[in-house]
Amino acid sequence: MVDPEVGARWRITPGPPLGGRPRGTWAATRDGVPLVVKFFDDGAFPDWRYPVRVADALRALGWPTPELADDPIDVPGGAWALFHRLPGRPPDAGPAEQRARGRLLAELHASAAATGITGQRGGFADPAAVVADRALDDWLRVHERTDPDGARTMWRCLEATRAWFAAHPAPDAPRSVIHGDFAPWNLLYDDGRLTAVLDFEGTHHTVQVADFALSWRGYQDEVLRGYDEVRPLSETEWQLIRPAYRAWLFIDARAELAALRSGRAGALTDLSWPLAHLRKRSPLLDRRAGPDEP
Repeated sequence: MVDPEVGARWRITPGPPLGGRPRGTWAATRDGVPLVVKFFDDGAFPDWRYPVRVADALRALGWPTPELADDPIDVPGGAWALFHRLPGRPPDAGPAEQRARGRLLAELHASAAATGITGQRGGFADPAAVVADRALDDWLRVHERTDPDGARTMWRCLEATRAWFAAHPAPDAPRSVIHGDFAPWNLLYDDGRLTAVLDFEGTHHTVQVADFALSWRGYQDEVLRGYDEVRPLSETEWQLIRPAYRAWLFIDARAELAALRSGRAGALTDLSWPLAHLRKRSPLLDRRAGPDEP
């Protein structure tokens, strides 16, 4: 729940959790105005002021992004932030939505590059650096004891991704800040007009095709087609999509390992989630980059 002292300081009336999350994001009102309360845990959301800065920069370029409604409140272990609530509803899912979302993502990336933000967010890294972390080897050795087949698949994925980045240490691909979770539930529309781009919690600076990890998700090929219609992807970028996506599958593992080192967690996550995403198939990417089995 929202800290009562925080609510009193902002003079808000807290409401229910938002986005299906039992913790972290709540509805609120102040003088009848709809607001959103977020708690940024230092462990889960490092350098939380960075996504606020990215959202502000994109809003200055005309994008409807969350805007702070009051000064954030720093507390031990994190910070509370109060945002204006943006109107609208998520679009209906389907191939047409995916293609439109891909086109919109290409437009967002053009604006992201125009923000001039080139610094990296604290706690984040490029895909190559994610898979280079040798602590992932220890993570997989733990899983070999309980899920040897799954661990072998993840080993092949990790080794193939490391090999690709070793052979392509500096891929020639556009870079900028990315959104990080450009999914339909983070886009709101009102009568066909885009009214909100939400949830910049995963934003950081990297190759732009890394944004496909949570927009294309390994199989939503209409997202790739729509993007390519607005900004044609180079041959290098088509080849980079798969290793960038696979590196994303290890981000949670890397975060869990960091939590274990700091004493914030008790057990490593299982492999079901990354394996499910690894096994998704993309006929379009197989044609453009060649088929590949981890």
